[in-house]
Amino acid sequence: MLHTMKRKYLFLLPVLLLAVLGFSVTALAQNLPCQPCGGVRLADPSAAATTISTLTSAARFEPGSPLFVAWDVALDAEAQAGPAEAIRAAGATPWIGLVFRTPSPLTANVPRLQIELAAAARVAAQAPTGTYLQITWRPETESSTEPPFNPSEYAFLLKQAAVAVTGAKADARVVTTPLPADSDLLRRFYGEEVAAYLEMIALAPADLDAIAAVLPTLAELDPGRPIAIDARPAPSAGVTEAGAVLSTSARAAAAGIALTLFAAPDAPSAPLAPLVLLAREFSGDISYDPTSSPAVAGGGEAWAFVRGEDLGVRVIAEAPPAGAATGPREMSLSFPDGELRKPIRYSYFARRVSAPAGKLSGGGLALTLADTAPIEVLALERPSAAEREGIAEQLTVASEREIPVEEILRRLQAFEDAQSRKIEHYRATNSTALRFQLSGAQSFEATLAGPYFVDKSGAPDWVWRDLFVNGVRWRGKTIPEIPLVQPEKAATMPLAITFGKQYRYRLRGSDQIDGRAAWVVDFSPAEDSQGAAEKLYRGTVWVDKTISARLKTRAVQLGLEGEVISNEETLLYSPIDAEGQAAAWSSESYVLPLRIVAQQILSVVNTATVVERETTLSDVVINGPGFAEERVAANASDSTIVRDTQAGLRYLVKDDTGTRVVKEGFDRDKLFLAGGVFYDDALDFPLPLAGINYFSLDFKGSKQQVNVFFGGALLITNLAQPRLFGSKWDAGVDAFAIALPLSDTIYRNEEEITGEEVEVLPSRVTFNLGRPLGNFWKASASYRLGYQNFGRTDNTAANFVAPSDHFLHTFDLDLRFARSGYRLDLSGSFNRRSEWKAWGFANNPDFDPGKNQFTRWGATVAKTWNLPKFRKFGAEIGYFGGSDLDRFSKIDFGFFGSTRVHGYQSNRVRATEAEVAHLSYGIALGDVIRVDALADFAWATDKANGLDRELLSGVGLAGTFMGPWQTIVNLDVGVPVAGPDDGFVLYLVFLKLFK
Repeated sequence: MLHTMKRKYLFLLPVLLLAVLGFSVTALAQNLPCQPCGGVRLADPSAAATTISTLTSAARFEPGSPLFVAWDVALDAEAQAGPAEAIRAAGATPWIGLVFRTPSPLTANVPRLQIELAAAARVAAQAPTGTYLQITWRPETESSTEPPFNPSEYAFLLKQAAVAVTGAKADARVVTTPLPADSDLLRRFYGEEVAAYLEMIALAPADLDAIAAVLPTLAELDPGRPIAIDARPAPSAGVTEAGAVLSTSARAAAAGIALTLFAAPDAPSAPLAPLVLLAREFSGDISYDPTSSPAVAGGGEAWAFVRGEDLGVRVIAEAPPAGAATGPREMSLSFPDGELRKPIRYSYFARRVSAPAGKLSGGGLALTLADTAPIEVLALERPSAAEREGIAEQLTVASEREIPVEEILRRLQAFEDAQSRKIEHYRATNSTALRFQLSGAQSFEATLAGPYFVDKSGAPDWVWRDLFVNGVRWRGKTIPEIPLVQPEKAATMPLAITFGKQYRYRLRGSDQIDGRAAWVVDFSPAEDSQGAAEKLYRGTVWVDKTISARLKTRAVQLGLEGEVISNEETLLYSPIDAEGQAAAWSSESYVLPLRIVAQQILSVVNTATVVERETTLSDVVINGPGFAEERVAANASDSTIVRDTQAGLRYLVKDDTGTRVVKEGFDRDKLFLAGGVFYDDALDFPLPLAGINYFSLDFKGSKQQVNVFFGGALLITNLAQPRLFGSKWDAGVDAFAIALPLSDTIYRNEEEITGEEVEVLPSRVTFNLGRPLGNFWKASASYRLGYQNFGRTDNTAANFVAPSDHFLHTFDLDLRFARSGYRLDLSGSFNRRSEWKAWGFANNPDFDPGKNQFTRWGATVAKTWNLPKFRKFGAEIGYFGGSDLDRFSKIDFGFFGSTRVHGYQSNRVRATEAEVAHLSYGIALGDVIRVDALADFAWATDKANGLDRELLSGVGLAGTFMGPWQTIVNLDVGVPVAGPDDGFVLYLVFLKLFK
């Protein structure tokens, strides 16, 4: 906002400063283009014809002048803006009272309220630019008495209505209903956070002293907001009586009231003549100036208003009581400023009537008005620069208005409310990819696709017709029921966060989103909402500066329960037309979240499992034909359908009549048949994998998680409680055992030393404890008790002593971070062997009794980039090391090792220190097979075995395809390409879902 005021003379500066001080109390805070401002309230809009005729014939104002004409509109099916356009064309400013009749409590009568809100939006859309829309509530009641004013209920209505009308008409100006002049009620009303939803405060008529008493309260609660009185009784007839509106308006303006409306139920033309004069002569950059107000002889009162552009003065003077005089009356005015000149006296319509006689007296100006009316209006000038020697001074006041965060949110709400009123329904094609981050740079992906239906009468439905596993199409007739592990209630499409009283907001600044200038607003739960039962959010919304549409929203859900320990969603918005084609950023386009990128961290058997979700909408059709028919056909089909409910996504299943109903919960138990083979030269022969895998997210209703895999020679079990005693801690136990021993040999100076080969049969049980730290970190601790059983092989040298069998006590600490596809893992462990005797050949330099205790540590950073058409690229780098490590505690690069290199066999090449890198690139060949190319690198150091940052490298292929009998086949094969190892490692498994 930039405005310039010319200050003509240095000697006038004290006067100007006083004027500015008075201006800062009233007019600076009142952004109406007049002072005092006045208007007429019509009892019936049909009386507007008289008003329009009077204005057209006598006023000749430009459209939208500061003469207000107000009337009420009932919000029914016939609600229209009525004469608003004609009123504005005649030169006045329309003021429409939108009368809501929805009874209290409003929240119990939402359907009725929505009908009235729709009518209010319709009236606002019809109203011309600059119209003031007053939100009036006259609730229907069974009794004849009017209910007392309810600040909380009315605040709820005001915010709803303000959003509706400004959504329909961006420049609509919202006014309150006439509020009681009661400081306590006003404080309760503003306690509902209404300031951002209105442009003017209306007060009910009352004694001016009573109104003045609440003005300091309003200045504290809502500084700078214009205040109107609605509506004082107007004079009924006669020019003399009509002039009282001028003194009433002036007296109110001096107290701090911006606008006074006068009720004219019978003769709306009666107060118009003086109000026309008020609008014509008291408009523009003008403010009340008590230092220029004249004294009126005999006890009258006068008010002076100074213009900023030329320092001219306009005066409204009220004559003293007539007393017993019967002849013509005179009025004597004494101005304190002797520079005033050229007085002009106005009648209510004529531009100039006379030039009153005046003279300088005592450094001021004395005027005598003959044959005076009870109310007189004067104009006086000050000398121009050309008429007087002096130096012209130009004072420029410049300031850039910083928009309040509340106003940004109101504009956002208004845009979205207007859009929601335009959308009856829409359908689209939805594709949701669920990506589970595995170890290293690899991930597993399940993609669900199908129609998506949204209408304003109910919750959105997702129809899943296609399932792709790592890009390979599921060939079964039906899609298996996937456990819908979700919080209640995440900000899923197309629902948005409700900006209500439970949140606090902060304008962080500005940003650019795809070239669009945006306000950046942070939101978080209010302090008194931290213990609320509903699920709240913390995050950021980017709001377009031009059209107030949402460009992007990022939200983290708080107060999570169950397996979900973190949930973050980012909604990205795009403008489209009704056919779903890209459109310009404008209020005429539909701005919808066509892409959602989300991340959940789940506590699954004590492991922080990262699930990335990406949802896209395409082929959008808004309000198109055939919507209902297509939805009915989808419900009648055998497709899997889920509904977006307050409890999250829930399956829609057919009941006995074939009608789709919401299924409470979902099947949390899954049973798989697994079969396959694992080959590694560390084994004497390929290890067959044949068995079952049972998994439960809620074992027998205990809220405990269970996973058991039994494959004959291999047993893996997990038992976990994701919410220990209802807290954020998770706890559990897992066990591992293998029936076939693994060969353990060693490479020294790039040669395999077969004489030192031994067999080891490992088993272990681990106790875990973990807790999320914030939304993206998790700390874990564990105690692992392992048993190492060593034996000789046919290759073991006769004089080589195998290590002693022992228990291994391990204490692990782990800290993990995951966000936006990035993953960080920091780990460290302290290990102690129960027994550690001399092993190997005599005088074995690798044996040290002190190495019965050792430590290991590691750090990795990984990132996956998901590309179109099921392509992806992954990368990971890491560092691993330790202290007091020996052959059987060093870093291993085999299939089961923590730093796997494809093709390297288990228990062969080891190091005391390693820097690693893993790369993967995956593509889907049609929808038949998935292939991932893998490359691993490790720079290994082990001085005892001749490794000095020697490169160990391997490449591999991982694949997924559909096998017979609806089985999913996974293949992983690798060969070394650099370093001392050779051979290959193969993992092949068939997975069949039973239920």
